[in-house]
Amino acid sequence: MGARLRIFLTPSQDQTLLKLRTEDVPQKVKDRASVIRLNAHGWYVEKIAVHFNWTPQTVREVLHKWKKLGMEGLWELPGRGRKPRWSEEDIVFLEKCLKEEPRTYNSSQLAQKLERERNIHLGSDRLRRVLKKGLIWKRARKSHKGKQDPVVQKIKQTDLDMLELAAAAGEIDLKYLDESGFCAWSEPGYTYYQRGEQKKIEQTLRRGRRLSIIGFFQPLISFVYGLVIGGVGRKSYIQMMEKEAEESAALGRIRVIVQDNGPIHRCLEVQQLWSKWESQGLYIFFLPKYCSEMNPIELEWQHIKKNELAGKMFEDELELAYAVIHGVEVRAERGNYTTERVKFNSNQVT
Repeated sequence: MGARLRIFLTPSQDQTLLKLRTEDVPQKVKDRASVIRLNAHGWYVEKIAVHFNWTPQTVREVLHKWKKLGMEGLWELPGRGRKPRWSEEDIVFLEKCLKEEPRTYNSSQLAQKLERERNIHLGSDRLRRVLKKGLIWKRARKSHKGKQDPVVQKIKQTDLDMLELAAAAGEIDLKYLDESGFCAWSEPGYTYYQRGEQKKIEQTLRRGRRLSIIGFFQPLISFVYGLVIGGVGRKSYIQMMEKEAEESAALGRIRVIVQDNGPIHRCLEVQQLWSKWESQGLYIFFLPKYCSEMNPIELEWQHIKKNELAGKMFEDELELAYAVIHGVEVRAERGNYTTERVKFNSNQVT
């Protein structure tokens, strides 16, 4: 049996190889550096091979390259095959288009754009494999950021941060208010199904009227909501706010409601009640325009629609209402908060 293959490293070399673990280099380079360090610290070739699930011959080749080339031996030699038809600049160009242009692209459209604007011929399948290295296929969302006033948004965000700190310290109750709507015909989404076949969701006989919800969300504590057929009107909104004001007065605590600038939130009848509510300890904090992302209740609506109701059809408004109530309960269980459903004086859903 011949002598054991052994590498000896200086302290400087050992530190250089160790730092490669956190550098932006290919994983193969990191593995080879680890192989060399393990051998230098006394590991035999066979033990290293088992550790990396390599063959002993592969480990020996790494060690011999180190002896012959040093650090250069860690990297792959340039290939002799056909050179890629695209360059890194082409991918940067696509990433810039995806980020800056106000539209969406699929792989076929991106391939056409490359051919049209940079004379690069890549099939959509090949381009998808290239893009997977840094991009993923995901749903886009609508945004109003271009309409926001950055100065007002910054001031309001600072004020909201202070309110959230006061709520976390137990000095006030902070709740987030918003309204949303549901219909009996949900938009079909993606689903697992048999290859070569397409699942069809049959629509019910009638679409029915819109079911609206108004909710007060206090993260990790409570979710108070009410359901109405049609849209949420000022009477329903006032009834909910009156309930919050009465609770605030009974507890002797300041309660702040965060909400947007919807018409029913600022109508004349509501404005005439502001001083009364404030005397009871209930205050309103208006969000800046087009800043729905500052209201966390928006995420609750999204999860209920996309996770609990997506891809379902309902026979009537009552069946839809039960599904929404169930969705709220599921969200509450996951978010570890309680729920309370308020019944309105008119158009109530029972």
